[in-house]
Amino acid sequence: MLVLLEEPVTSPAKIEAEAGADAELKKQQNATHEFVDELALPIQVDEMDLLNSWFDKFDEKICIPNEGHIKYEISSDGLIVLILDKSIEHIVQEVKSFVEQNVPEDDEQED
Repeated sequence: MLVLLEEPVTSPAKIEAEAGADAELKKQQNATHEFVDELALPIQVDEMDLLNSWFDKFDEKICIPNEGHIKYEISSDGLIVLILDKSIEHIVQEVKSFVEQNVPEDDEQED
């Protein structure tokens, strides 16, 4: 799980990038993202059901209470990118604690 902090840019900066031979693509940058940590989950690619079960708990305990200040994406290979608003930077420690305390279990006996 990659954990990033997002902070809005007060005066959007123009970024120029080449998009082909001579064409230029101009984009407005409206936020910056700061890498905070990479947290390892003991879940393999072929254990997506286990990841889904674990993430349901994570969603309930971390994401839903911070709705509107937290975004995430789970890729098809199980990579989770978690983006927190800079205003809730203190939640990073809660995320780390949750990951440490909620090791997924294969037996799926928990309800």
